[in-house]
Amino acid sequence: MMRQRAVTLLLALGALAVFYALFFPKPASLGGAAPPVSTEDGPEGLAGMWQWLRLTHVPVVSLRERYEQLDRVAPAGSGNVLIASVPQRLPMQRSEAQALARWVERGNTLVVLAALDDTPRWASGTGTLPLIELGQMTHFIFTVRAPTRTERLRSLVGPTTLLIRPRGSHALFAGVRQVQDVSELPASHWIGAPAAGGAALAIAERQAPQADAVARDAVMWVAPRGAGQEIVCAFAAAFSNAQIGHADNARLLANLIAWSRAPTGRVIFDDAHQGLVDFYDPQAFFADPRLHATLWWILGVWLIWVLGAQVLRSRQVPWHPVDETALIDASGRFFSARVSATEAARGLLKNFFDEIHRRLRQAQDGTPAWEWLAAQPGVTPAALAGLRECETGVAAGQRVKLTRLHNLLVSIRRSIG
Repeated sequence: MMRQRAVTLLLALGALAVFYALFFPKPASLGGAAPPVSTEDGPEGLAGMWQWLRLTHVPVVSLRERYEQLDRVAPAGSGNVLIASVPQRLPMQRSEAQALARWVERGNTLVVLAALDDTPRWASGTGTLPLIELGQMTHFIFTVRAPTRTERLRSLVGPTTLLIRPRGSHALFAGVRQVQDVSELPASHWIGAPAAGGAALAIAERQAPQADAVARDAVMWVAPRGAGQEIVCAFAAAFSNAQIGHADNARLLANLIAWSRAPTGRVIFDDAHQGLVDFYDPQAFFADPRLHATLWWILGVWLIWVLGAQVLRSRQVPWHPVDETALIDASGRFFSARVSATEAARGLLKNFFDEIHRRLRQAQDGTPAWEWLAAQPGVTPAALAGLRECETGVAAGQRVKLTRLHNLLVSIRRSIG
């Protein structure tokens, strides 16, 4: 019995594993850290930026819809600023990319904080996904640069500090000497350039330690898009709660908002694509750990019930002979439910008269044998008259009492032997 239960358990677990692998959605994971949204007050959230802008009387909005709703959350047609972090937990759709491009070209600013040269915990395990999103949002092309030996060794020691300095003179870096970012996890080094036919101005570069004789890679660009513009940053955590107070990070953010926003414009935080939405998101639903915990509890209880309460081997049932009475009763009930009373009476009469024809060696065609029955001394006139009445009613299609007909036939059979 124990061996049988163990085999049942293994087969059940195997069936569950196959079902999960084939049918259950498995959204891409962006790490276990909290996402960079305006409501998150953890180290990697953006609640500090949100509160600071509000205290300085800058209108802020949390976008919890797709990009087609940008005009609704920002009534002013131009002069608004959208801050989007990449990679996104909720991938952007193709229709959204078109709506976002039109919104920027009407005179708005898109600020993209891309986790390329830094890797916050919320952005770990994304592979090449940020490159696809960046291509759709900004029309930039990024290629990875092979790190130097010193950079590889430094990434193995622990968190890497990314220092950023201005490249040339630009209004965004007025009063900014250095921007600091800390990458909790190892990060690659990227070289960015606008796609064919595009133009962009590199306004900031990576500041390498004095011991490294490497090129100063650009990490921040400004690209015109119609009447608007895009500001692309190859770092994502410089304005987070933990980093905004370091170096001149806050000054850079203040310059960015003052330079990009019109007096009637708003600063919009793209919270929707980091999972904070007001609409039904099936990927977020299936990625919710509460759903997985509930399913595992249900499956666990089911396994316990199957292996503990269920009888795995059928019990021995003693043999019982067939009950002829029950069989006849069941057959009678079946025919009574399927055959009309008139048809049953017609069949009873035909069988009775065919018995007489067989006795007389005549053709068995069910025709009444009234003369022969009248000549039988054992058949009473009352029985013969009752039988004639039943036969006449059946011939006319009338309903006949089967009990009366059956009793008459049994009585006559006994009389004629």
